[in-house]
Amino acid sequence: MDAKIQQLLSLPSMVNGMIKTNSVNNAVDAFDSNGGVRHYTSLLYRWAAFIGWVAMEFTILKAAYGYFTGGTASGLALFGSVVTTLLLVASAFPIAQLIRSRGESLGTGHQGMTSFIFGDFIKTNIRLLGEVAAITALFAAFNQTVSFLLDNSLFSATSSGALDSLNAVSSIPMNLLNEVMGMFHIDLVTNSLNAASSFRMDSSGTYDGDFVWNTQDLIGVINSYVNVIISLAFVYVSLAIYGFLYKMATTLLNWISSPSIPISLKNK
Repeated sequence: MDAKIQQLLSLPSMVNGMIKTNSVNNAVDAFDSNGGVRHYTSLLYRWAAFIGWVAMEFTILKAAYGYFTGGTASGLALFGSVVTTLLLVASAFPIAQLIRSRGESLGTGHQGMTSFIFGDFIKTNIRLLGEVAAITALFAAFNQTVSFLLDNSLFSATSSGALDSLNAVSSIPMNLLNEVMGMFHIDLVTNSLNAASSFRMDSSGTYDGDFVWNTQDLIGVINSYVNVIISLAFVYVSLAIYGFLYKMATTLLNWISSPSIPISLKNK
């Protein structure tokens, strides 16, 4: 009876050997939390770069097809929209390369899974999303420049819509700071930072095809380039905030694991 029970308990191992799945077990056994995570994280970002590039190009070309077949734009506007479409198509390439390069930076060594996830991974994605937004804003500024020169409202679309699902990562620093400041009822700091981070120069323009260029439209074009700089600046503000909070949390945890009170007692 005992032999029959042992055979029954050994059944999964026997079947596993019969269907040749030992390689799966070996791969799991060989996986380590440093090299394995680094390798597969980098691989995922390479795939994300390629899939994101395809999704961005599809989104742009689909929107462009709808614009050009709509039959509402004039001849000059159609010509200018060809230029802006090419610029938008071109914008997907540096965005995809940026995603790939940031993923490769995560492929380097790290001190442990905690520092990798809550340190390197989040910081890299905050920087990545901010830089993608800056590239998108830069190409939008290029398109606005063409619209200003031709004095026509031209085709425009966003090339980074495929990354909208990751936007929650970029809001982590401010969300954490809001929670920390809320514990001490210091809302003035976070309210000021939120107001500052959402500030953008007015880049609107009116292009009606009369070839009468005015100062307000020119200022709007200049402001569209200034907004790129503002976006990049607040990326590093967010990184500084998160870095401070992360360092404060790790210092506190280290102290809890090995508490010490820096009191000096002197014999007098």
